Amino acid sequence: MKLFNTSLILIIIFASFINGQNKQQKFQVDFNEIKGELTLKDQFKKDFGRYDGYQIELYEGEAVNFIVYSNNFQPSLAFVNPKGEVYKQSSVNDKNYANIVTTVPASGEWVLYVVGNEKTVGSYTLQTAIAEPNALSLPINSDFCTTLDFLFSHANAYFFLLENPAIIKQQLVKLNESFDAYIDEEDGSYNAAYYDGNDLLKAEQSFKNISDKIKMCLDKDWQYKIENWKKVEDYKAKSITLTEKTNDKPRHVMIAIYDFSGSNQNNRNRFSVVVEINRKH
Repeated sequence: MKLFNTSLILIIIFASFINGQNKQQKFQVDFNEIKGELTLKDQFKKDFGRYDGYQIELYEGEAVNFIVYSNNFQPSLAFVNPKGEVYKQSSVNDKNYANIVTTVPASGEWVLYVVGNEKTVGSYTLQTAIAEPNALSLPINSDFCTTLDFLFSHANAYFFLLENPAIIKQQLVKLNESFDAYIDEEDGSYNAAYYDGNDLLKAEQSFKNISDKIKMCLDKDWQYKIENWKKVEDYKAKSITLTEKTNDKPRHVMIAIYDFSGSNQNNRNRFSVVVEINRKH
């Protein structure tokens, strides 16, 4: 069995990541991506398959989302507890990926196996998202900055854990005073809607208010960029984007105001104000 101590790598990556932050990270959500490969030199076990094993230190109550992709073979996943027992296996499919989402019932050294059949060879990408128990629900009556911190923490893992009923027992968190929130299926971003109407002055005021609030929650380790009104496709937009100062796939938050007058898009009103949070892929 080939073991790879991902817990050490996750700790090193996360430690360097939070050095560029100050006010964030009350909620711990980790993410790691591994480029692996199954070869004929890897272990093979009858009735199990050819496999790579990844050892991960986990703690009781943590939530995990494991997903593996491959263009070369149909992978599967097996999640084994510290006693050596298979705790979870991915469902069978023929879509070149496998997924396990669960909570951890016991602390210790767990092993995640990427598995193929006897003839399997080829590369794969394994992504692991791990959240501490306090990052699985936002406390009631949290203030704006705490809610923003919660969302930024989940942006570390591209919101893999935020909207999953298997582990998150509350509705999708809304930024304070927003009237709607959703995860964009195309780019994986979190979006909160603040204004939808036909009054430009109200839209501008909403845009300014939410921008000022977000700036107050962040520190000097975030840089911001202003985009004045410009045409995008068949509508107009202006925005403020704050991006953290890190070379490791920075997170960002964009506050945008859209003008849909003359647009062919099916928008009920002329103006909308939206906050978008995401991390560079």
